[in-house]
Amino acid sequence: MYTAEIPTLDSQKLKTDLYKMIGDYFRENNLSKLANGRMYSKIIFGFTWWIASLVMLFTIPASPAVYFFLYVFHIFSQLYIMLNVGHDANHDAIFKNKTISKLFHYSFDITGINSYMWREMHHNQHHYVMNVDGYDEVLIARKLFRFTKRAKMRYLFRFQHIYTFFLYSLFAIDFVWVKDYECFFFPYTDSLKAKKPPFIEYVKLFLFKGLYVWYMLYLPVYYLHYSWGLVLAAYLVGNMLIGIIGAMVIQVSHQLSSAEFPESKKEYKTFVDHVFATTADHSLKDPIANWCYGGLHLHIIHHLAPDICHAHYIELTKRIKPIAIENHAKYRMHKNIFGAIKEHYILLKQLSKDVEAENSA
Repeated sequence: MYTAEIPTLDSQKLKTDLYKMIGDYFRENNLSKLANGRMYSKIIFGFTWWIASLVMLFTIPASPAVYFFLYVFHIFSQLYIMLNVGHDANHDAIFKNKTISKLFHYSFDITGINSYMWREMHHNQHHYVMNVDGYDEVLIARKLFRFTKRAKMRYLFRFQHIYTFFLYSLFAIDFVWVKDYECFFFPYTDSLKAKKPPFIEYVKLFLFKGLYVWYMLYLPVYYLHYSWGLVLAAYLVGNMLIGIIGAMVIQVSHQLSSAEFPESKKEYKTFVDHVFATTADHSLKDPIANWCYGGLHLHIIHHLAPDICHAHYIELTKRIKPIAIENHAKYRMHKNIFGAIKEHYILLKQLSKDVEAENSA
């Protein structure tokens, strides 16, 4: 992992230089901050994969083993759409036309995840309070994980570095079947409690969840006559695989042993300082990551300017390191995702112990 760190940080100049660099990049190259040719290719690729694999599921006579494979193959197309289309679409970072932009919000809904609630959780309870305990929804994690020293120790946390990856495999299943309903009907954060969803969003919740259940579970059993056992097994295996992949891509940008976990975002002179203190990049030169991760591995630029399409992140991220060095800022870049996962695991293991209790013993 590369770490550039020099003692005195020039916060205001860092902020000015970074946003000037972003503006200059688009102006000098005569580019829009929204989708470019690469992004349109990814959208076409993702929806072609999703539609083609779905058609194959319902048109190709297949043995149970082949059907199992095709089913899992289709589920991976859902992960690709979530990361590479749904995320940008729900940041309105793809299309200038507002109608088309809103239409693409539903790229989440067709994969079983409610786009309205995702925006409420992601935009309002994460993007501007990263790693702030009590405000960043990601840190709550149903009280199954301890990500900060401020979190009260529970006996369960002693084993969190052991059960982490199994629970991460349930990430997608939880979102589809539990978390969306929980947020709508049993809100557990102050932000959710303070804002009741419009009635139409309840309608959309059940409409899209019903559509998802219909094409993922009902049709394979009652139209194609495969057994419930086969369909459920394929569903669980596929979603556990994309769950752990998706969780790893998402979690290792913030919850790291080298990251800061401030008590308040007011601890920093600027929001840019907050981003650099709590966020890390990885896999800049990895072609697989750059095609599959939806830019979530280049997370510094995403938090600095979430309205920019991720197709621009590679070139913008290359320009961040020299600016960080010049302004004496700590910028963290892991060579690949495995380095980031290792640091995430170290954090979980460190916080599996009640350090304060041990020190006072």
